[in-house]
Amino acid sequence: MILALASVSASLPICATVETTYVAGTITSEGSPVDGAAVEVTCNGHVNSTTSASDGSYSVSFSSEDCTNGNDVSVSASKDSLSGTNGDVEWYTEDTQIGCLQMIVNVACADVPLIPEFGLVIGTLTAVSAIGVFFFVRRK
Repeated sequence: MILALASVSASLPICATVETTYVAGTITSEGSPVDGAAVEVTCNGHVNSTTSASDGSYSVSFSSEDCTNGNDVSVSASKDSLSGTNGDVEWYTEDTQIGCLQMIVNVACADVPLIPEFGLVIGTLTAVSAIGVFFFVRRK
């Protein structure tokens, strides 16, 4: 009897739920894709890094325990003197049943446009110009 139960239970499939979250998007500069940008994705306090592909695309994955649909996501990217950040993401969820395996895939899409960084000289000139304009306007 025990042998019969053991053989029946061994033949039954083990059902599971697999949940993964992907954060993906495109890194661009003036509308053109950026190849090789350093990309850092933060979700719910967990950080994942990657590099953008030749078409500007990037993708990182998190386990469902670290990041799930609706969590705060921030993506920052940089290359040479360009950098950008985007915390505004669009969430999508796909739930697929394959036999007894349930796959839940959450996707957060965040595109990041890169802009030139202000260096120390440009930043100083901007501040001095703003102060000069302020006093010029106040003079009247």
